[in-house]
Amino acid sequence: MSLFGSIQMAGNTLQAMEIGLHVVGNNISNANTPGYVRERVLYTPAPVQKLGNLTLGLGVQIAGIVQNIDSFVEDRLRGVASDRASADIQQKVYKDLESIVGELSDTDVSTQMSNFFNSIDEVINQPDEMAVRNLAVQAGKSLATTINTLSRRVNTSYEEFGIEVNNLTDEINALTDNIRKLNVQIVSLEGGNPTASQAGALRSQRSVALKRLSEIADINVTENPVGAVNVTVGGELLVFEGTSRQVKTDYATTNGRPTATIQFAENNSPLHVSGGELHGIYEARDKIVGGFLDRLDNFAASLANEFNKIYSQGQGATGFQSVTSTESVNNSGVPLDAAGLHFTPTNGQFKLLVYNTTTKLTETHVINVDLDGLQDDSSLGSIVNQINAIAGVTAQVTTDNKLKLTAGSAETRLSFADDNSGFLAAIGINTFFTGSSASTLAINDVVAADGSKFAASSAGIGVNVQNGQRLVALHDSGLSSLNGNSLTGLYDQLINETAQGATVAGSLADGFKVFEQTLEAKAQAVSGVNLDEEAIDMIMLQRTYQASARFISTLSELMDVLVNL
Repeated sequence: MSLFGSIQMAGNTLQAMEIGLHVVGNNISNANTPGYVRERVLYTPAPVQKLGNLTLGLGVQIAGIVQNIDSFVEDRLRGVASDRASADIQQKVYKDLESIVGELSDTDVSTQMSNFFNSIDEVINQPDEMAVRNLAVQAGKSLATTINTLSRRVNTSYEEFGIEVNNLTDEINALTDNIRKLNVQIVSLEGGNPTASQAGALRSQRSVALKRLSEIADINVTENPVGAVNVTVGGELLVFEGTSRQVKTDYATTNGRPTATIQFAENNSPLHVSGGELHGIYEARDKIVGGFLDRLDNFAASLANEFNKIYSQGQGATGFQSVTSTESVNNSGVPLDAAGLHFTPTNGQFKLLVYNTTTKLTETHVINVDLDGLQDDSSLGSIVNQINAIAGVTAQVTTDNKLKLTAGSAETRLSFADDNSGFLAAIGINTFFTGSSASTLAINDVVAADGSKFAASSAGIGVNVQNGQRLVALHDSGLSSLNGNSLTGLYDQLINETAQGATVAGSLADGFKVFEQTLEAKAQAVSGVNLDEEAIDMIMLQRTYQASARFISTLSELMDVLVNL
């Protein structure tokens, strides 16, 4: 090898060390850049040269600049990021739900329900005080309003999920388009050979986009031999090399509530996810918030129906001259259990009491409700016919298919008793509550306008308070129709399920966070920039550079000797 060859070898070494120092400087510059992956230079021996019987090395050459990354850990990190993101969403929704419910406050449903039943107890203690009856009606109104407000606030939270889903749709489209573009740029710069030299900055940008996409949905990422990544979710391709598929938000109605889902724009097929923020939103909307609303509606319906079934058998301090049902049937000629009532009556009977205010006498008439399913089952029309057979009482089906009863004279008053069919509660005659859900629960306008109609008696108009005692017992007594649960117990169960769900969701979220942090630490140990290690590499490269420069200086002196010979 000539002196000129040695000088060339030393020059190559200087160039290699310069490149190495540049990579070190780039690593140091990006030490605090989110998502940056540390780069390293691949040094390999240069090709050898044959000189006689000798084989001489020609120094060093750079095989490439690659990212220092553990692909297996990165895949696991994306997977746990999806799980953590889903759990975080559900934990947050539970916390928001607990805040909305506001248990242990002075305005929660439990407190209002206790106040309501306590006010009925006051009616029992002071049956002749109309002001006390009015207070009981107002307490019932406060309870209904509190339940309405809770339902409205939770429904508002439910509807906000549609906005979040639509925001994720836009973000998914932006991320997949960015990944697609980066695929093209990376393949172009790397020349289809990512093992030689990698486009580190572009790959870091792509990794950041993939991580964010994994937080939205549980994606699967594979890199092909030329350096492009393919992204799938639920078995469907989102990104394939230089192409991406757009998604859209689809709006529909499920169980009477608006729902938003994400679909592929090209064929309307749903984007199936089992992790990520989108999965968390679906679970929170359909199971947490939607489930809470379903159970709240069930509680409100049970409160209205069970209370009305007892209440409708009682009599107030005054009777009715005329009363119209709050509920209507679809068809007055079809059996009552198929007439579209929110609450279905059963086979039985009730008593219509006709009281004369002059003679102080009460006539009792039994009205049969035949719903045994055999033949000639009772319809609203047949009930009307039975009542019209009673002297001094007129019954009719109104134009909107409601039942209206009218006393035949000014001294006649109507009241009701002993209904074991549930007809009165179902049709809304002599009831306290109206509505069949948390959003529609209200107080019957008749009793709201006249507290004397509050049905505390069971033996006639203004006779005793035994029906009031039965109403108070509903607070804590188990009911066969509620599988042995009480009205209070039914609501407590709803609150306890919410609290337990919040605890479980919090534990899951914390567990995923700890696991993610563990994997993040492993990834950073490989891919993160360690300034101490970079300083060591920088000193090593500096010393090598100085030695090569000294080697060139020595060769220069030898050249001078040769020239001067």
